[in-house]
Amino acid sequence: MSHIEGAILSSFRAGIVAIRSDGTVAYINPIGAKILEGCSLRKGENIHPRSGENVFFRVLSEALTMNYLPTRVEAELPGRDGERQSLGFTLAVLKESEGKDGICAFFKDLTQVEMAEESENLKERLMMLGQMAAGLAHEIRNPIASIGVHASILRSHLSENEKLLSSVKMMSQEIEKVDYIIRECLNFVRPTELELRQIRVDRLLDEIIARMIALYPEMDFSMQNAVGGELKVAADTALLEQALTNILVNAADACHGKGTVTVFVGTSRHFTDAVRLNRKVAMILPGHSGKEEDFVRIHIRDNGPGIPPEIQDRIFVPFFTTKKTGTGIGLPLAQKIVHAHGGVLDMNSEVGKGTEFIIKIPMRHGSGR
Repeated sequence: MSHIEGAILSSFRAGIVAIRSDGTVAYINPIGAKILEGCSLRKGENIHPRSGENVFFRVLSEALTMNYLPTRVEAELPGRDGERQSLGFTLAVLKESEGKDGICAFFKDLTQVEMAEESENLKERLMMLGQMAAGLAHEIRNPIASIGVHASILRSHLSENEKLLSSVKMMSQEIEKVDYIIRECLNFVRPTELELRQIRVDRLLDEIIARMIALYPEMDFSMQNAVGGELKVAADTALLEQALTNILVNAADACHGKGTVTVFVGTSRHFTDAVRLNRKVAMILPGHSGKEEDFVRIHIRDNGPGIPPEIQDRIFVPFFTTKKTGTGIGLPLAQKIVHAHGGVLDMNSEVGKGTEFIIKIPMRHGSGR
């Protein structure tokens, strides 16, 4: 590191910690060391043995195994004199060569006033967005419905005029597309309310895959159950089914309906903690106990063309799509549903080799019936 680079990092107004892929702390700047005085972290230490101490260290430890890193996280950790310290941080991939060599965290000590103000501002913005979306949907649906009625009337009077009848049919199809987009947008902005009950994930996947085989007869779908028995989780059946279907449809579309999709289902154990993601109470590897807990893990892997690195960070952004007929809602909605269940949705993709989505949901989250 040059003298100028060292000076810039040392004088940066946020804490910086870089961790190599093996968990070793490669660098921590002076401000970062000062922020972490209550649970000091030094260069050369390994983060993995310390992952049980607090949320921040747990997230750093777990993030080393993740390919899709959340961009904004908040967590509480022990401060000085027994006080609780609120930390806001951003994670990024650390690259010293072409591959991933670790992660880097940029973090700040947030005051309670800042947190309260920003949380309230976000709440108001989200409320306004929901109201705006609902209002726009109402205003658009009324004329769309009227156009649809008149298209039906025209169709009944143009049975002998094939050219005009074809145009009217096209109008009706476009109306259906607009109505579908409106419904998808409303589904996304509405709060996710869960009807939790104990369900068998392996059986749900069997049912979804059976429907996918019917929809994509030229695709090869298969499932592997690492446990070999029942895998139960407290979940909203309809919403989890929608999330899994969205991801499977995305995989099939990526293969242009003529590829291979493998679904792997099993379990894993992770540290669990409630943290804030992008200023919303959510989970990176979620739960409530701060102990190691069992998660159902679902991998959905396709052999499509893969996602170019330059757009991988945008695939969960609402309305972003590379498809000519896509709405850009499917994957963001799937992520929203998984997060609502206290889970995490990760992604790994390589151009020319395909894409894999990894879903982890805590097995004892909530109170199922």
